[in-house]
Amino acid sequence: MMIKTPLKQKKVKENRRVLSGGSPAARKKKSNNKFYTGGSASNGRPTSNGKKPKSNLPGITPWKVILASILIGVCGLIYIGHVFSTQQTLMEVQQLENEFNKTQRLYNEKRLEYDRMVGPKMIYQQAREQGFINAGPADEIIHVKRRD
Repeated sequence: MMIKTPLKQKKVKENRRVLSGGSPAARKKKSNNKFYTGGSASNGRPTSNGKKPKSNLPGITPWKVILASILIGVCGLIYIGHVFSTQQTLMEVQQLENEFNKTQRLYNEKRLEYDRMVGPKMIYQQAREQGFINAGPADEIIHVKRRD
Protein backbone atom coordinates (compact mmCIF):
# COMPACT_ATOMS: atom_id res chain seq x y z
CA MET A 1 0.00 0.00 0.00
CA MET A 2 1.27 3.36 -1.01
CA ILE A 3 0.37 6.58 0.82
CA LYS A 4 0.50 9.88 -1.00
CA THR A 5 0.90 13.16 0.85
CA PRO A 6 -0.47 16.40 -0.46
CA LEU A 7 1.96 18.63 -2.34
CA LYS A 8 3.67 21.29 -0.29
CA GLN A 9 2.97 24.81 -1.38
CA LYS A 10 5.70 27.39 -1.22
CA LYS A 11 4.89 30.22 1.13
CA VAL A 12 5.94 33.39 -0.67
CA LYS A 13 5.02 36.91 0.45
CA GLU A 14 3.14 39.15 -1.94
CA ASN A 15 4.92 41.96 -3.69
CA ARG A 16 3.87 44.98 -1.69
CA ARG A 17 5.48 47.55 -3.96
CA VAL A 18 2.72 48.88 -6.12
CA LEU A 19 2.99 51.63 -8.70
CA SER A 20 0.41 54.34 -8.98
CA GLY A 21 -1.35 52.31 -11.66
CA GLY A 22 -2.11 49.58 -9.14
CA SER A 23 0.18 46.90 -10.57
CA PRO A 24 3.38 45.65 -8.92
CA ALA A 25 6.57 47.40 -9.90
CA ALA A 26 8.59 45.80 -12.65
CA ARG A 27 12.11 44.73 -11.95
CA LYS A 28 14.78 47.22 -12.81
CA LYS A 29 16.64 46.63 -16.00
CA LYS A 30 20.39 46.76 -15.88
CA SER A 31 21.80 49.52 -18.02
CA ASN A 32 24.59 48.67 -20.39
CA ASN A 33 26.96 51.50 -19.55
CA LYS A 34 30.17 51.05 -21.42
CA PHE A 35 33.22 51.60 -19.37
CA TYR A 36 36.05 53.50 -20.94
CA THR A 37 39.39 53.48 -19.24
CA GLY A 38 41.35 55.29 -21.94
CA GLY A 39 44.62 54.20 -20.44
CA SER A 40 44.15 56.59 -17.54
CA ALA A 41 43.26 55.80 -13.99
CA SER A 42 39.51 56.16 -14.33
CA ASN A 43 39.03 53.10 -12.13
CA GLY A 44 36.31 51.71 -14.35
CA ARG A 45 33.97 54.67 -13.95
CA PRO A 46 31.40 55.14 -16.68
CA THR A 47 32.10 57.99 -19.05
CA SER A 48 29.58 60.69 -19.69
CA ASN A 49 27.45 60.23 -22.79
CA GLY A 50 27.05 63.96 -23.37
CA LYS A 51 24.55 64.25 -20.52
CA LYS A 52 25.30 66.60 -17.65
CA PRO A 53 25.01 65.05 -14.21
CA LYS A 54 22.13 66.34 -12.15
CA SER A 55 22.95 68.64 -9.29
CA ASN A 56 21.81 67.60 -5.85
CA LEU A 57 21.41 71.23 -4.74
CA PRO A 58 17.76 72.14 -4.37
CA GLY A 59 17.32 75.20 -6.57
CA ILE A 60 20.05 77.51 -5.28
CA THR A 61 20.48 80.13 -7.94
CA PRO A 62 22.86 83.10 -8.05
CA TRP A 63 20.10 85.66 -7.59
CA LYS A 64 18.98 83.86 -4.40
CA VAL A 65 22.54 83.96 -3.06
CA ILE A 66 22.83 87.67 -3.91
CA LEU A 67 19.45 88.42 -2.30
CA ALA A 68 20.38 86.46 0.84
CA SER A 69 23.72 88.28 1.15
CA ILE A 70 22.01 91.67 0.72
CA LEU A 71 19.45 90.79 3.39
CA ILE A 72 22.18 89.62 5.77
CA GLY A 73 24.09 92.86 5.12
CA VAL A 74 21.03 95.02 5.80
CA CYS A 75 20.31 93.12 9.02
CA GLY A 76 23.96 93.59 10.06
CA LEU A 77 23.78 97.34 9.43
CA ILE A 78 20.55 97.62 11.42
CA TYR A 79 22.16 95.68 14.29
CA ILE A 80 25.29 97.86 14.30
CA GLY A 81 23.16 101.02 14.26
CA HIS A 82 21.13 99.66 17.16
CA VAL A 83 24.30 98.95 19.15
CA PHE A 84 25.62 102.48 18.63
CA SER A 85 22.30 104.09 19.56
CA THR A 86 22.12 101.91 22.68
CA GLN A 87 25.63 103.00 23.70
CA GLN A 88 24.68 106.66 23.15
CA THR A 89 21.55 106.24 25.25
CA LEU A 90 23.57 104.55 28.00
CA MET A 91 26.01 107.48 28.08
CA GLU A 92 23.11 109.94 28.37
CA VAL A 93 21.55 107.92 31.20
CA GLN A 94 24.85 107.81 33.08
CA GLN A 95 25.29 111.58 32.66
CA LEU A 96 21.77 112.23 33.97
CA GLU A 97 22.38 109.86 36.87
CA ASN A 98 25.56 111.77 37.80
CA GLU A 99 23.67 115.07 37.67
CA PHE A 100 20.89 113.62 39.83
CA ASN A 101 23.38 112.35 42.42
CA LYS A 102 25.12 115.75 42.52
CA THR A 103 21.80 117.57 42.97
CA GLN A 104 20.70 115.13 45.68
CA ARG A 105 24.01 115.63 47.52
CA LEU A 106 23.57 119.44 47.40
CA TYR A 107 19.98 119.10 48.61
CA ASN A 108 21.07 116.92 51.55
CA GLU A 109 23.76 119.45 52.52
CA LYS A 110 21.27 122.35 52.42
CA ARG A 111 18.69 120.31 54.34
CA LEU A 112 21.25 119.53 57.07
CA GLU A 113 22.21 123.21 57.27
CA TYR A 114 18.54 124.22 57.55
CA ASP A 115 17.87 121.59 60.22
CA ARG A 116 20.80 122.95 62.22
CA MET A 117 19.42 126.47 61.89
CA VAL A 118 15.96 125.60 63.19
CA GLY A 119 17.07 122.92 65.63
CA PRO A 120 16.81 123.32 69.45
CA LYS A 121 20.49 124.27 69.84
CA MET A 122 20.19 127.26 67.54
CA ILE A 123 16.89 128.30 69.09
CA TYR A 124 18.34 128.23 72.65
CA GLN A 125 21.42 130.12 71.48
CA GLN A 126 19.36 132.86 69.82
CA ALA A 127 17.11 133.09 72.89
CA ARG A 128 20.14 133.67 75.21
CA GLU A 129 21.45 136.33 72.83
CA GLN A 130 18.12 138.16 73.07
CA GLY A 131 18.16 138.03 76.88
CA PHE A 132 15.91 135.12 77.70
CA ILE A 133 16.81 132.97 80.69
CA ASN A 134 16.64 129.24 80.61
CA ALA A 135 14.13 128.05 83.17
CA GLY A 136 15.70 124.63 83.41
CA PRO A 137 13.79 121.45 83.85
CA ALA A 138 10.53 121.52 85.73
CA ASP A 139 11.34 119.82 89.01
CA GLU A 140 8.01 120.45 90.57
CA ILE A 141 5.66 117.53 90.94
CA ILE A 142 2.12 118.24 89.93
CA HIS A 143 -0.51 116.62 92.08
CA VAL A 144 -3.91 116.17 90.59
CA LYS A 145 -6.84 116.30 93.04
CA ARG A 146 -9.92 114.33 92.43
CA ARG A 147 -13.32 115.71 92.82
CA ASP A 148 -15.67 113.16 94.04
